Amino acid sequence: MAKIIILIAGLGAALYLWAWIKVRYQQQGRPFAIKATLVACALLLVGLAAIGRIHWLGAVLASALAGMRFLLPIIFKSLPLLAPFLKRAHAEQSHSDANSNTVNSSDMSKDEAFAILGLDNSASEEEIVMAHRRLIQKLHPDTGGNEYLATQLNLAKEVLLKE
Repeated sequence: MAKIIILIAGLGAALYLWAWIKVRYQQQGRPFAIKATLVACALLLVGLAAIGRIHWLGAVLASALAGMRFLLPIIFKSLPLLAPFLKRAHAEQSHSDANSNTVNSSDMSKDEAFAILGLDNSASEEEIVMAHRRLIQKLHPDTGGNEYLATQLNLAKEVLLKE
């Protein structure tokens, strides 16, 4: 008899909750649906942890991940000192990226260019091209090389073939 009463009370609560969710969804739309879904998932995880179907730490971590969608904006609003540091770090990163990509041939001497290509000062144009081709095949970023080294090789070839 007690099980039947609990079952009827549970069904009544579920019907009331369903009607409440339906009205709130019609009023607020998609944001409410997302929040309700995340809360339902968190409650399901906590329930599974309570009956021993999932480790409690897993339920806490999964619920925390779901709640991060709401916590991150609150954290950023409550910590206004964080914004200038993030802007400065982003500006420094973009500034260093812009500086690293703007290398021109005036930055390299002919002796440096010969050293980069592994040639002596009496190398012919054909030897320069062949040395560049051999090294760029090894050091190109598409073949697992380094972008900086490939840029230096191209710059060395450009400096030596400008003559």
